[in-house]
Amino acid sequence: MLVDNAPRQPPSSPWISTDVVWPSEPSPTPDSPTATERAHKRPRVDTDNLPSFKTHRRSARTSTPASPLTPWRSFRKTDSRPLNIDPHIDNNSPLPVHPPVDLSSPHIPSMHPLINRQTLKELDLDSILRNPQLRHDLLFDAGLQFRPTSGRRKRDLSDKYWRAVAQELENGCTCVSFDLQWKPHDLFCVCSQGPIPEVPSLTYCSPRRALTLRMPSRIRPLLIEFLEVLLFVIQPLTSICGTYANPATLQTQIEQHAAQAAHLRSLFDPELIQQELRHELFDPSGLFIVIGQTLKSHCAPMRDRAVDAMVEAAKACAPGCRGTKADAVKAVRVCLDILELMKLDIANHQLQTLRPFLIETAGQYELKAFKGRKGAGASLDLTRKWIRTASHHLVSSHTIPHPSLPSTSIIYPHLPQTQQIYLSVLKALTDLVFDPPSGPSHASQVPLLRVSKSTIPYLPLYPETTYLDGARLLVLSGEAADATAMYMFLLLFRQLVFSDPTDPTLKVSEPQLVSLKKEIRDISSSHLGHCFNQGSDNDNEKWAKIRQDIVLQIAMRAKETSQSRLDSQPASLASAPDERMLKLAERWSDSNMRPNSPLSIMLRNRIRDVVFNQVVALTFPSRDSVMSLGKPLDSASAAPPSALASGMEPLADEIRLLSERLSRLAHIHLGVYLPLYEQEDFSSSIFSSS
Repeated sequence: MLVDNAPRQPPSSPWISTDVVWPSEPSPTPDSPTATERAHKRPRVDTDNLPSFKTHRRSARTSTPASPLTPWRSFRKTDSRPLNIDPHIDNNSPLPVHPPVDLSSPHIPSMHPLINRQTLKELDLDSILRNPQLRHDLLFDAGLQFRPTSGRRKRDLSDKYWRAVAQELENGCTCVSFDLQWKPHDLFCVCSQGPIPEVPSLTYCSPRRALTLRMPSRIRPLLIEFLEVLLFVIQPLTSICGTYANPATLQTQIEQHAAQAAHLRSLFDPELIQQELRHELFDPSGLFIVIGQTLKSHCAPMRDRAVDAMVEAAKACAPGCRGTKADAVKAVRVCLDILELMKLDIANHQLQTLRPFLIETAGQYELKAFKGRKGAGASLDLTRKWIRTASHHLVSSHTIPHPSLPSTSIIYPHLPQTQQIYLSVLKALTDLVFDPPSGPSHASQVPLLRVSKSTIPYLPLYPETTYLDGARLLVLSGEAADATAMYMFLLLFRQLVFSDPTDPTLKVSEPQLVSLKKEIRDISSSHLGHCFNQGSDNDNEKWAKIRQDIVLQIAMRAKETSQSRLDSQPASLASAPDERMLKLAERWSDSNMRPNSPLSIMLRNRIRDVVFNQVVALTFPSRDSVMSLGKPLDSASAAPPSALASGMEPLADEIRLLSERLSRLAHIHLGVYLPLYEQEDFSSSIFSSS
């Protein structure tokens, strides 16, 4: 339970927002605070309706209709020259060839604040409950929380917007200038040509070969959105389920918030505020004092200090104080930031409060969402082939080791069909991690080792039922490739050490291998498994240099080990490898550290079999435990390091972590899709030719 972050709401209330309390004006649709930072998508401006505006693509002129909503306007030159007005603007000269105008360009400040109703609505509980990926991720991370995005791109977009607002308040300018390639240019203001337009207008300065785009006012949209976001965040929370609601308490909240909203609307009149700003009569101190009191009655106690700072910034702008218009803009910006944090606090509290319910219903919900996504009668050919192939492999292997069973092994053909399906899925997931599908549509678009778990990649060659785990499978595949590459480098070290048969008593100690593992990881500074991928020329060249450095380090350590044994004392200084040993190591690396080399396939399969045995030990048998999706697995049942094949002992930690993560994924996957796999039409297609 979140204590400090919990909003000031009755604990019996659900955390579900409603839109019926106060009707609001429509809101823009920019990026979400929980999604990847991106520019606001605003309408493109079509210039083809003006014959004097030429473009470099004549085909586009005929194929793109003129937009009646966004016509360009140009104004006659006047003698007034505020800011950097260029005196040589000539609107009679034809506009030269230039790229199409795109108002979604990051160089053009947005018309609306990045924090608005549309972005915050994505944090509503209704949106959370309807988000399959989010609910699925919650099963893997009990402490999953929403956080405000803080990427550089979002900060830049936000700073540009607020600078544009401050500039408009200071001198009324809404201009932004570009060169003919639509790159930023020193500002040439054309505001003296007329009042602020209602739609974007373009002016060309022929001597300086620059374009000035004059945007509509941002003040009125900001004021409207500011008020609506404030009312949206503080509105009462209603319930979609009687379990989490007290009708009497909710009715009281609705009445109190309705009165509060009416009071705020009576004080916050966007049209009146805009007039006062125009005549420099607006005093924000009184309004922000009321807003601060309102926020404190709703926000978590940890937000009180930020609210006080916002109110003090607004008080500094009162008449007779030293505050500036920039300070007033800062107060509005801080208030919107606080409102976003409040909405995040509420969403996180909702998430944690309903987590038991979300876990309990995860299996039914995900299966229903999957069927709804694929549609009735949708093909599951990839999934059927995937499980059928794994079942054939298990039939051919006949027995599977299991340390917890009396016989210490499982005879696959003698198992009931449900348990065969269960083991087949475990085998299929393990094979999918160690041997991911490859193809032009996959390999060229999805770099395996550069995908985080928060990414939702499109993997058309993967089984249909793994669509919510695509990113996790890619991450696990990267870890499996790393373990294989490390296994190969350690094998190279052993071979170099024992390449001289004159000393049969020579041994390699475990501390030496652990130390070498650390040095290899420090040198690579990235995933070792990249050597098994077909990347770009730059990536391949970078990896080739890293591989040479690793091989040199391995050869040097091998030389040190041999030399210290001969001298009966440890080497005090690094010994450079002789030319013969270094060339041997480089030839070995060139031959084997590449995609689909016979040695890499053999060692990968060896690690895969060990991981599969540990996954079976962690997850089988227990039909009931599969459905308990929120419970952790018992890692004590995994195979101990002594059970690893010879030569894998230094990889015990990597194999254990990979086995536990894969077991967790399989545990959740089977809890959702095992009922589907058990259906007669599906299971018959798997075992028909087994």
